[in-house]
Amino acid sequence: MFTTIKKVSPLMSTCIGDLFACASQGKAQGTNSTLFVCVMLLIVVLPLDLSQLTFVVFGAITYAALQALQLRPPPKKPRMVSKTSPSYKSADKVSAQYQRPVPHRNSGQRPSLQGTSRSPALAAQPVPKAEVRKPSSQPVSAPIFQGKEWDAEVDELVTQIMPSQEGERVVDTIADFVRQRLRTMIPEVEVIGFASSDVIRGTAFGVAVPEVDIVVNVPPQILASRLQGRAPRGDASSAAADPHKLLKSALRTCTDRLVATGGFKFRRSAFRGDEPKVTLLVPASFGVSSESIPIDFSVNSTTPLYNMALLSESAKKEALAKPLILLVKRWAKDRGVCHGAKGHLSPYQWTLLTIYFLQVGSSSESGKGLLPAVEEFKAVSTLMDTERGPRPQDSQRQLLTIPAAPTAELENTSKTVGSLFKNFIKFYHETFQWQKEAICVRTGKRAPPSLSLPLHIVVNEDTNVSEVAPTIEDPFSPNRNLGAGMTAPTLARLHEEISRAHRLCSDGASLTHLLEPWAPPEAADSGDKDDK
Repeated sequence: MFTTIKKVSPLMSTCIGDLFACASQGKAQGTNSTLFVCVMLLIVVLPLDLSQLTFVVFGAITYAALQALQLRPPPKKPRMVSKTSPSYKSADKVSAQYQRPVPHRNSGQRPSLQGTSRSPALAAQPVPKAEVRKPSSQPVSAPIFQGKEWDAEVDELVTQIMPSQEGERVVDTIADFVRQRLRTMIPEVEVIGFASSDVIRGTAFGVAVPEVDIVVNVPPQILASRLQGRAPRGDASSAAADPHKLLKSALRTCTDRLVATGGFKFRRSAFRGDEPKVTLLVPASFGVSSESIPIDFSVNSTTPLYNMALLSESAKKEALAKPLILLVKRWAKDRGVCHGAKGHLSPYQWTLLTIYFLQVGSSSESGKGLLPAVEEFKAVSTLMDTERGPRPQDSQRQLLTIPAAPTAELENTSKTVGSLFKNFIKFYHETFQWQKEAICVRTGKRAPPSLSLPLHIVVNEDTNVSEVAPTIEDPFSPNRNLGAGMTAPTLARLHEEISRAHRLCSDGASLTHLLEPWAPPEAADSGDKDDK
């Protein structure tokens, strides 16, 4: 019998170990389970002597411990959500669907900003995500000039950024390359390239705000027919009835073709505006340049054409207009206030601000502005006549009781690009009334906004204070306020940069210090640094 018990005892110890393991995992619970375990232990223990009993108990405890260690799940690491993850993107898309409502006007009266309280609709709006500094593989630095004086530094920079014949050749080559890649899909396609600066010399934020615009022009009816069977499922049918959806669907299809078969590299998209566009990178392997060139690619977009028309016509009226416009846009880009997709003013809007200053904020020998009203520009007036819709009359502006501020005074009478830039900064820092006046290059006069031009109100989430965003009339669509895309943080950044530039210009700082590339502040905690 001893031999039999000795053979059975390992099996019993295993059974007891299973019972202990089940009890430790919470599987043997309740009165019936406890009674069953006690009976089984009593049956096993009674026939055994002390040595075998010790062996069985020790084996059972060891077996239960091993089972508990094997069943315990490993600890999970906390999950870090990246900005590139699908869940983050979907949440960002959902929050982007909510736009701050623009108050309607009635009977020519404007909403009062004093004592404004937030409505429930405004309270439900998502708080804009603050920009934080991210590690960069190619950090940028401020340009260094050979000249020692302000005007010498400005002239040196203007010489570098003025469009050159070599740059125009590069743009034409890129446009022709795009035309060849898309002609197999859309035989009627026409491609036009615009360069707002020298594309050979890259800027600090060249990828964020490219200097080159490549526009595909196709009649909408032809575009809709060519997209049948090529656009993603559901896009072609819905795009035929909605012009804006047609542009987005065509842009996606053309971008896929350029990236898949053309060798272009995709960088980012901006589909929220009236004219959707994507940013592509032309690799140096194309042979058009020794470095990669970022471009803004769009379909049936008119803004690049309008921008180039204003730039060229201004240069015909005033020789210093084009260099000043390029200098202002270069400063705005380097200081991070020229990215329209982020809610800042776009390069086209900075062009309007510069032209408006030359109309009302500076004077020639005859006492008039250096530039006349845009309505007197021959090429621009032709484009304006093609737009539909009623145009606001100057008599409508007289219904408002907000007086315009007096004309700005120049710091000196010498006309150089450097002195005009300082006066540009001074005009928008000290003279121009941002909440009462409208930037209207169409008439070239200082006055309050027209009644047909909607105001854009932004609310500071921290102070709960309402403020009127800049009112910028589009000369080709006078009922459209180009400042409607700004937010409270971007409006604060705009005033901050103008104030900084005015302080540096007043203190006689160098152009290198003025163009020091802006970078967002460091993340508040280490967790934000992992976001890509």
